[in-house]
Amino acid sequence: MSNVRRFAAVNTKIKSMVGKLLTHEDYLNMLTLGSEKEIFDYLNEETYYSNIFKDLNEDEYSIANVESHIKNYIITLYKKINCFITGNYQKLFRLLMKRYEAEDIKAFLRGLILNQDISELYLEYPNASFYSKLDYRELSSCTEVSEFVEMLKDTLYYKVLKLYLSEEKERMLFYMEMNIDRVYFSKLSVEISKFKGDEKPIFEILQMNIDFLNFQWIYRGRKFYKLSSEEVLNYTLPNGHFLNYDLLKKLSYADDEEVLFELMTKTHYKKLFSHDTNTELYLERDMDRYLYKHFLRSERESNLNMITVVTFTHRLEFEMRDLFTMIEAKHYGVPPEEIKEYLIRVI
Repeated sequence: MSNVRRFAAVNTKIKSMVGKLLTHEDYLNMLTLGSEKEIFDYLNEETYYSNIFKDLNEDEYSIANVESHIKNYIITLYKKINCFITGNYQKLFRLLMKRYEAEDIKAFLRGLILNQDISELYLEYPNASFYSKLDYRELSSCTEVSEFVEMLKDTLYYKVLKLYLSEEKERMLFYMEMNIDRVYFSKLSVEISKFKGDEKPIFEILQMNIDFLNFQWIYRGRKFYKLSSEEVLNYTLPNGHFLNYDLLKKLSYADDEEVLFELMTKTHYKKLFSHDTNTELYLERDMDRYLYKHFLRSERESNLNMITVVTFTHRLEFEMRDLFTMIEAKHYGVPPEEIKEYLIRVI
């Protein structure tokens, strides 16, 4: 079957969904609002998100509740897309969705390691069965990290997580989160590498994401956790795009933060490191904007193929994260002009 026939239906479906994404005007309108409650009202009255708040009573409009509803709404859209994809393409799509399982596992672990009550955390993931076979209710019943890890015995993450149960808590969380990502992206890289020709840009953009994750881990591992250069290098992810092993080694062995950033100005990503706002916060934002721009460019330049699907899933992801940023910033009274600086979409 040709790609035109294979992707005609899913592209038609995605086209209708794109029309329901938030507009530039929606972003501007929400930035002018005075509180998170006003953003909830705007979403409910002026946008397609109104459909997801029907079961919420007035007294249930908390940040956590609204964010949970938004995330689960986006998962329902992914479920609809999945119905139109077949064969290896569906296998890839389901693996992309597994990223949510990886993030959920990290959320459970973070709660346990920080001695938080996770007994009702499963309620935030009503659509988890779409991307995970884990029993989230059972996971939420855990009170110890070791108990939680044992429940992951049949997953890809079990062996690597078990290695760090004896670490002190702060390092335990760092090591576990790094290894969850390492396992996930290693598997994703293998699957993505099967796609050639017109669909190769999918592989390249996700490889760029691996580059960015590697830089952030090197930076944080050295700065906040005081890990040795050897240890940092050992935990970098394979199969990046422009940051090969030799470059990762130089970055891992950089004398300090200044040298680390200077080395990055000599790579393909030099534009991201050539200005004066190289704080961790803005750098992460710039990396997300970089990926967002490349997804949109690849979609414009592609024919009917998997790029349209992957781009749309990331547009949804970025929009969700921007919404969460605006809601939480309004809660803390951050001025509109400052909120703009934290958004992935340039406003």
